[in-house]
Amino acid sequence: MTRGRIVTSIVVALVAGAALRVAFGVETPFAVAWGLLAGLVVIASSVVVSADPRDDAPDIPVGPERRGTAISRMAWSLNPRTGQAGELIRRRVRAVLAHRLERHGLDVDDPAHRARIDALIGPRTWDSLIAAGTTADDIVRALDAADRLAPQKEKQ
Repeated sequence: MTRGRIVTSIVVALVAGAALRVAFGVETPFAVAWGLLAGLVVIASSVVVSADPRDDAPDIPVGPERRGTAISRMAWSLNPRTGQAGELIRRRVRAVLAHRLERHGLDVDDPAHRARIDALIGPRTWDSLIAAGTTADDIVRALDAADRLAPQKEKQ
């Protein structure tokens, strides 16, 4: 808010209060109150509201120290009562496993590669990630398969 806007609002408040008192003959407290209201309207009109609510959002760095957030969200995707895995963790594990299989030249969407995929990751492992009713054991089996497919680091 600029100094000019404040001075303008004070002038509007005084003029409005005086005009109401002199021109319409209202009581002084009412004229003052309506004058203050006019000044507040002038001040409120100077407030700029961003069209995008993210404009004034804080910038939160996402780095290795914030990686636990994604892991905790996936942990909440597992239902301990039923043993079922939610869509969030199923989608994430499918993406990792598909990426690892692509490194071996296999496409999960190609039916011709299905036999080789089952040989590498285990029978019905991919099918358990696609179908409803994926359990925590299915997720563990898929993550173990992804670890086996991970590229080995060269020893120095």
